[in-house]
Amino acid sequence: MTRDTILAAARAVLDREGVPGLTVRKVAARAKLSPMAMYRHFADKSALLDALMDDGLATWGKIVSSISAQDPMAWMEELIEAYLNFALTKPHRFDAAFLLPAPSARQFPDDFAAGRSPALMMIILRIDQAKSNGRFGNEPALDIALSLVALGQGMVSMHRANRFSSEAQFKAIYRTALHHCIESYSVKPLRREK
Repeated sequence: MTRDTILAAARAVLDREGVPGLTVRKVAARAKLSPMAMYRHFADKSALLDALMDDGLATWGKIVSSISAQDPMAWMEELIEAYLNFALTKPHRFDAAFLLPAPSARQFPDDFAAGRSPALMMIILRIDQAKSNGRFGNEPALDIALSLVALGQGMVSMHRANRFSSEAQFKAIYRTALHHCIESYSVKPLRREK
């Protein structure tokens, strides 16, 4: 129970102060424990960062699992929007999943090729479905998935660094860039609503 309490406190500190404000002392205070008591449940700050990363990835995994489109191309359209929504509405949880300097973070491409990312495996499954339907060419599904992930994360990082004049501009450019990425692998162009 105390490990869960500490993780909840860490989430609260992360949600309120972001990665820069996340300290063992603040988490311990929020959990109403001494910093030393925390170390009985998390060996060090690195273990706490790993737990927060896993929590953020689990949140992202649930979002990806809830995408309902049956058509693989429509599913990827929903994925693009889900990623954008996750980044904008849960920015600190997004950071925990994708940007936190956690020691046990999955490494590209080996951990992903080995199937250690449930969310990426769902993306690869949909890409493989699109390939079997003749809608993508022969590029490896992992390469396509990594392109989408890298582009999406890069666009979010640019937004966070205030490289767009407005959130509306960011959203428009993000959507266009991700659609162009998918279309670059597509045999048939996607139909997009304008």
